[in-house]
Amino acid sequence: MTALNVHPFLLSFLRGSMEAIPIPSPREDRAWEQIVKDADKHALTPILYRWLRRGGWDARLPPRLHERLRERVFGLAARNLILAQELANILREFEARRLACMPLRGPALAEQLYGEMTTRPMGDLDLLVPRHSLAEVGRTLADLGFVEMDRRPGFSRTYSYTLKFIKDRHGWIIVEPHWTIAYPPFAERLDMSGVWERSVRGQAVGVDTRLLSLSDLLLHLCFHLLHRGREAPLLWYYELDQLIRRHHRDLDWASLALIAQQTGQAFLVSQVFEKLQSALQTPVPQEVLSQLSQPSASGVTRPVAGWVERRLARLMINEANVDGVESFALLLTLKSLRAKLTYAFALLFPSPAFMVLQYGLSNRKTLGLWYLRRAGCLTWEALKGLVGLVASHRTADHRPRP
Repeated sequence: MTALNVHPFLLSFLRGSMEAIPIPSPREDRAWEQIVKDADKHALTPILYRWLRRGGWDARLPPRLHERLRERVFGLAARNLILAQELANILREFEARRLACMPLRGPALAEQLYGEMTTRPMGDLDLLVPRHSLAEVGRTLADLGFVEMDRRPGFSRTYSYTLKFIKDRHGWIIVEPHWTIAYPPFAERLDMSGVWERSVRGQAVGVDTRLLSLSDLLLHLCFHLLHRGREAPLLWYYELDQLIRRHHRDLDWASLALIAQQTGQAFLVSQVFEKLQSALQTPVPQEVLSQLSQPSASGVTRPVAGWVERRLARLMINEANVDGVESFALLLTLKSLRAKLTYAFALLFPSPAFMVLQYGLSNRKTLGLWYLRRAGCLTWEALKGLVGLVASHRTADHRPRP
């Protein structure tokens, strides 16, 4: 997870404690430069801009930084409106075809937390759909002009947690239909029938649809943050903080902790909550943290898989620096050698069409070099993963017992 090393000013205004750190004066160019840089890195630019304007403090920004901030915010807003329009079209079409669907994060979360959709930077559109309806989901998105992008035919349906569809409109628009709110290697452990049963009717981008319950939304945001590891921006911590503060009394904390235990992610979720408490003073109940530290109630897991998952959990909270840890985790936890080899081959040598789209290649003559580069990078990451797995095991073994 990210170390949250940002300018103290940003943390202070996110905590609502600006009296502790004064707002820099217009002459403090270096301070404002760092603030704007950190805000952009951590997806906080629209929030910072709106907050400065609301308080009348935007005049303190040096003119060039004020203009940079303004251009960035208006560019993000324009992009978000395009994504929101696409999401509305998708939700209406799914509703017309009676296909179950829920928006994940994106414009729906922006509306829920900020009251409008332009405040939250977005890269793509994520949907939650039942796994049994993937074929119809694919046909529906194809009818809306999207093309599926996969490493090899059927790879994502067999090994992943989401499909990927793309459309060329004002730059690529990516739609990812998920069939779980968790991520590898824990995705298959989550009871998705319960998630759908707990969902509620609501509105997103002006369309009546189903939405995740508050507790499932909170868990999903935790899982998503862990999924991105060191790449997770401070914005995602702030959104968890805001969700907890606004709906503290409505959250089913006991159910949330139990689901985290049953999916094998209680330790990981507890680390997210502890980091929230440390960085933003988020009011997470102590009894919840205590429950998350208890042994899992999900029964006995396979010894080897359990050992691997415990070591991978430590990698995922950055006791070791490993990129692509989920792909590595899934490779280790696949049951058969044949499945492992098929999965590894598709990762190393995806289809030429995937390579062209993934890396933006304009000349297929360079495909061979890109395949070699991809194979080399993934092999290197796998080696780092093995070293990290052993290192985390040794570290855990040498820690003093409580």
